[in-house]
Amino acid sequence: MSDSPFYDSAGPFSLGELLSGLNVEPLISSALLDEIIHRPSDLRDAISGTITFLANAKHKTDLTGSKATACFTTEKLASDVSEQSIIPLISSTPRAHFARVVSRLIHQKSVGYAGKASIGAEAKVHPTAIIGEGAVIGSGALVGPFCVIGPGVKIGANCHLESHVVIQCAELGAFCIIKSGAQIGGEGFGMDGDESGIVALPHIGRAILGDRVRVGAHTCIDRGFLGDTVIGDDVKIDNQVQIAHNCKIGSGSMIAAHTGISGSCHVGKNVLMGGAVGLADHINVGDGAQIAASAGVMHNIPAGEIWSGTPAQPIRDHMRMISATRKLIKKKKV
Repeated sequence: MSDSPFYDSAGPFSLGELLSGLNVEPLISSALLDEIIHRPSDLRDAISGTITFLANAKHKTDLTGSKATACFTTEKLASDVSEQSIIPLISSTPRAHFARVVSRLIHQKSVGYAGKASIGAEAKVHPTAIIGEGAVIGSGALVGPFCVIGPGVKIGANCHLESHVVIQCAELGAFCIIKSGAQIGGEGFGMDGDESGIVALPHIGRAILGDRVRVGAHTCIDRGFLGDTVIGDDVKIDNQVQIAHNCKIGSGSMIAAHTGISGSCHVGKNVLMGGAVGLADHINVGDGAQIAASAGVMHNIPAGEIWSGTPAQPIRDHMRMISATRKLIKKKKV
């Protein structure tokens, strides 16, 4: 994390220092409070020297193979954490307490980025655009009026950014088109609460866009919470679309206007979404699936299937339900 172009590590800290002021009960000997914590981590990918959290039993399988030093968790899940030789930190609000610790461990860089911006050959940057230190603008790129490119951001060759685009904590591939007013790499909407009140979850990941991605006007693609939000090659996104933190969108997928994709959804390759589709969090959509306009998706969609309705279901089942409802209405009229 210390060599990230976007974030600085404030650590390491002892576990005792990090827990200071938090209403947390460590089920450990006081000697273990001297354990050193270097950075926060996702539960599944955690290594020694990291701290993480487990708030819901449905994610208990992520403990397998986790090497975290400590984990915020509930009293019911504490024994599962201990079985993995991870220090359990008993909390009534594990995610909120974890968020406060992340804020202590990691800070987003605001000044002091290494070097000036690098602007490639034949790139054109409008004089009203703001380019942060350490940003890289690829050869042949076009940055329009009043754009804001944050420090350390990478814009690939021949990208075209229209006016008022804001990009931070992100890397774009080549030949991307970003329409006016889009925001890429902003902090996602993650909120929780503990004994001290509401806390915003710090987002310390990135937004990664592949080659030839099109992002519509006033569309927002949030950076990841702990990992990255990843948009594959040749993905086409319409106007006013919301893609939340840690989503993965497979190559060749197309997403129509007013669609909202909640956090940690995985959308496969060549998926088609109609306008105003809504996906609940942690939804998986298989390759080649199609989702009809205004569908509200609350369950995983297998590859190649077409779903519609709210709550969404296979389109044939949805059409049968509509047909049966119409027949019942006609019978009542008679």
